[in-house]
Amino acid sequence: MVRRSTVLWLVAALSAALATALPVAHAQAPAARSFDVLQLTLCGDGDEACAGPSRSVDAAIETIHQRRPDVVTLNEVCASDITRMTSETGYGWEFAPAGDATTGAPATCRDGRGDLGVAILSHPDVGAPGEPVEQPFAAQDGSGVQRVLLCVPYSQLSACTAHLSEEGGQVAADQCRELTATATALGAQAVLAGDLSLVAGGDPDVQNCVPEGWYRADDGSVQHVFAMEAFRFEGAEVLPIDGSAHPGLLVQTLR
Repeated sequence: MVRRSTVLWLVAALSAALATALPVAHAQAPAARSFDVLQLTLCGDGDEACAGPSRSVDAAIETIHQRRPDVVTLNEVCASDITRMTSETGYGWEFAPAGDATTGAPATCRDGRGDLGVAILSHPDVGAPGEPVEQPFAAQDGSGVQRVLLCVPYSQLSACTAHLSEEGGQVAADQCRELTATATALGAQAVLAGDLSLVAGGDPDVQNCVPEGWYRADDGSVQHVFAMEAFRFEGAEVLPIDGSAHPGLLVQTLR
């Protein structure tokens, strides 16, 4: 007859063996990682003909090397500047030219620097870009410049930018709502940034075009970064950009 003490010993030994062979798995949430957005406006005097000093491009490249943001949104940038910036930083790029409202042709920069428009640069870790969304705004002012929005869906997130009507007011507010609607439609993880020509507390108030479930950071003036709540806000810095009338706006998040 098998003793009861022997049975208990065998059960304990078997339990210990199973515990060694099959350790208990502890589920761990993936660690949050930093995600930074840098907004830059590169014409030093804000002239739509893009007559700003070329040193603003030098400053932009230096800032990208120093801070290595995940996404860079660029306003008032020339096509030749994009070629140089991507060559010297290794970032990917998408570019959308503003339009000439009279001729329908792309707006151009002075000194043979190519088309004038907006762009998004992306760090390689952001992933491969999908088909960009590039379109003129439904609302336009009487300046002769046809404003455009640019959104890029990457494999990990979406990013958008635009330079809204410099006349501000209702046209810029309408453009802002179109921009945020386009960004929201791209998915649950999206950011947008640009010179929105609107300020917090102004009339119209830029805060009125921040969608539900998003937050906003600014440079104290017209440059803003909007992000969905999937991006947890960590901080914002205003960075000097030599040769530009606007500082750089670097917003740091975790996602």
